[in-house]
Amino acid sequence: MNNSFVRLIDGMCATLRGEVLTRLEDEFARGQVFGVINLLNTFKVRADWSTNFLWAQVDAQRHTFARIGALLQESGAAAAPTLPIDEVPQPITPTELASLRDGGNRAIVELLAWLAAERESLEPTLVADVEQLARACMRTELDLELKYSPRPMFAEMSSGVEVQAKP
Repeated sequence: MNNSFVRLIDGMCATLRGEVLTRLEDEFARGQVFGVINLLNTFKVRADWSTNFLWAQVDAQRHTFARIGALLQESGAAAAPTLPIDEVPQPITPTELASLRDGGNRAIVELLAWLAAERESLEPTLVADVEQLARACMRTELDLELKYSPRPMFAEMSSGVEVQAKP
């Protein structure tokens, strides 16, 4: 039976904690091992085959674009930029998914540039609503980046002593 990549990483981290760290007296060497554990945990959630965070970001963008598109259509705003709200093709590679996310980010920038250029000709409530939705989408992307990033181990790396995370 093959183990999953996540289980292999967890096993490596457990071995480093249970077998290697317990035998190291040197504070610097212990800090280096904590650095390796931190790196492995980062690989676990951000490796090319771990696309949960990308899917969540693309879904947030598509939801935002649908809402903004509806607002723009209701207002009759002319010459608004095209928003990428098409269905995500299946199957899709991690690289293609990252490209979709990046394209969504570019679309947000183009939308905000268009709003800045057309601000005087648009209803103030429309501008405020679209800006609020775009900002919320960008905050969501950052929140997802943090959610899918392991807790940094800077204290452990600098002291060589494991610090328990606060609940």
